[in-house]
Parts: sequence; structure tokens; C-alpha cells
Amino acid sequence: MTAAILAAVSCGQRPETVVENVDIFTSVGDNGFMVDALEVTVQDARSLKGLTPSDFDVINNVAGGFIDPVTGEAPAEYADDGISISRKGKVLRIEAKPFNMAGRFEGFFRHIPWELHCAADSAFSLGSTDVNGQQHIAVIDDCIKGSFTFAGITREYMLHLPKDAAGNYIPNVPLMVWQIGGGEYDKDLMTAATANRCMVSLATEGIPCAALVFAIANPNYSYSASLYPEKIELIDRNNALQMAFIDSLVAEGKVDGNRLFCAGASSGGGCTMRFMMQFPDRFKAAIPCCAMDPIVPIHRVEEKYDGQFVDDLVTAFQGKVYKWNGEAMEPADIDTEAFVRLPMYFVHAASDQTCKLTSSLAYTEARKRLGATQDRLRIYSDEEMQAYGIPPMIAHFSWVPLLDDYSEDSVMRWMTGMF
Repeated sequence: MTAAILAAVSCGQRPETVVENVDIFTSVGDNGFMVDALEVTVQDARSLKGLTPSDFDVINNVAGGFIDPVTGEAPAEYADDGISISRKGKVLRIEAKPFNMAGRFEGFFRHIPWELHCAADSAFSLGSTDVNGQQHIAVIDDCIKGSFTFAGITREYMLHLPKDAAGNYIPNVPLMVWQIGGGEYDKDLMTAATANRCMVSLATEGIPCAALVFAIANPNYSYSASLYPEKIELIDRNNALQMAFIDSLVAEGKVDGNRLFCAGASSGGGCTMRFMMQFPDRFKAAIPCCAMDPIVPIHRVEEKYDGQFVDDLVTAFQGKVYKWNGEAMEPADIDTEAFVRLPMYFVHAASDQTCKLTSSLAYTEARKRLGATQDRLRIYSDEEMQAYGIPPMIAHFSWVPLLDDYSEDSVMRWMTGMF
């Protein structure tokens, strides 16, 4: 022991605080990680004596949205931090109302780091740079990470399998496979899995459903990717790999092959469409969100005549996709009848300028013309997007209300109603 601690022991006083380790407990939010709690490990447990929640204050702590849903301005700091504390041995756990790990926003690109202040003992006044221990991530930490090889490529994946109260995996659960957006292409697995709430959405709601995401290492699909056969072949190759992995989960009894669902946003929305074109008889439903155009050119091109996009899609939906034949990817006929029979819920924001609403309108109309009767379309207004902290300038982020909303008439409730 140090001389200060020995002196405190002899006098029965609270020793000088020596912080040894700070762990941070986080969850995946709509705009980065959210801090739920800190655990501070001290050298002597008596350093924790007498501390109360009122001794602590968090500054630069804001909610996870880009803007305040009420004012439309930058999110303000919490008036009430919601702090509670608990002790276990030499560990002090400080829980608070979840706040953005990046701190307070000043514009979209500058953040003021969060700070924890302690009036009773300055040793407990900490900032993000003082977190020298582990970052725990709810749900994600419990996921299975690995790699899978098929069709001549290898991709990393993250898989969430729900457990029962005893901690055992629940067999034969439904599966939701998420197709990542262009911002996550050629990034590491953790970025692909945490760029939005695709891996945690269902688990956070307590819904026993598996969730799967692959890190796709090829470049962004890009606008008008359908003009480049090599890009489309690689998209379909990635999908073939994912389907083969899903087949292995079904064979192992981990997921139910009759309850497979697919969703994705932006480039992932377009990838969802291609996935369903390849394997329409394998999935129960799909949710293409703010979809890109890897089927026919739609974005950043002008229609030669009104209705051209729909006509082009009608032709494409009766055309071919690439499938793995055991040795190579080769063109194969689309089962158009199964494709239009598969229910789809299209999601878009009215003011989306990255992938305009035109694409979802064209997709739904083309499928309707081919006989689809179960499709739905959800268009979020600017006001609805603001309610989730999304301003018009980034209205592309319609996956936020999609994955956050489980109310009675929501898209996610539509999907879970089929479980």
C-alpha cells in the first residue's frame, strides 16, 4: 500500500482515490454508439465510500439523433442525466441516461467530447480519453463472428442467435439477413455491423429472431451499376455466398428455412432486390429501404419517356440473374412468378436526394404490373424523419425510423407478424 493509503487505514478514513481501470458500456444507436454506463475500478474499495449520484454530472451528453426532434436544432444536453451508482468490491458502476459516445454536436462534423464530473472526488472526473479498459457493446458482444467461403470468395460475417432464459440458443428461429449500404462496403466487419441498428433492432425489442450481416469487400455498387456486368456478377456472387451460409444455418437447425427475411438500405436496398430475384422461393418477405439501382439505371439519369423506368424494370424482372453452378456464376432465368408473389415492403423518405423516391415508386409499379398483390410502400415525410432526429439534408437515412419503430402499423411489425 502507498503511504497515503496506510495512513488512511490507521485513521479509519477514506483513502486517496487511485483509479486503475475504466470500462465503458455502450449500445448501438442511430448515429454511432451510445454510452449506457461506466465502471471505474479503484485500488482500494474504501475510496468509494460516501459517494452519491448527486456528486456526479455528465456534460456534453446528448441524445443519439442528428437534430432535436422538437426544435430541429442541434441536440441539447440532457437537463437530467439520470445518474445512478452501485458498488461491487473495488468497482463503481455509474449508469446514466444513454448519451452519444461522440459527445455534443456542433454541426455534422465537429463534436465536443463528453465529460463526467465528480464534485466529491476529482479522481472520478473522467473523459472519453480516460477510458482505458474495454468497450462493451450490448448484443454485439454476444454475436458470433467468423468467415465463410463459397463461390470463389470469402467474406466475414456477424450472426446473432437468440437465447432462452437459461442462456441456451433457441433452435429454428426466424432469420433476418441485412444487406449493408454503400458507406459500409470494403470496411471492417464491426463497421458493417454497427453502422446502423440492423444487428440489434430485433434483439433490443426482445424478439427471438436471428440476425445476420456480412462484410462485403467489393467497392460500392454505385449508381447505374446495372450497366456493368462485372459489378452485377459480383453482387450476385456475394448473394450466392450468403444463401449458402443461410443453408448451413438451416441444416444445423439454428434457423427456420421457412422463415427467412431480407432487408437492406441504400445499396443494400438494391442488393435486397437482386437477392430476391435470385432466390424468390426461399424468402418469406423482404424490406428494400431507399433502394439503389443495380437492376436498371434510375438515379442520375433522365427518363426518355414517362414510365421508362417501370418498363425497364418489368423487362428486367423477367430476365436473368447470375447463379453459382458449382464452378462459376452463370446467367439463369428469374422465377418471375415466385418473385412477384413474395411480399415486399418498400421504405423511402420523401426528401431523399441520395436515392430518390422514384426508385421505390418504379419498383412497386413494375411488380404490380407483373401481378404482385401484397406489396406495400411507406413514405416518410420530413416531419416524420425529424421525429427521429433526421433533418431533410440527410433524409436518405430512412433506415432509422424503419429499425426503430415497432408500433402497431410499422414496417417492422409487419415483418414480425409473419414470424
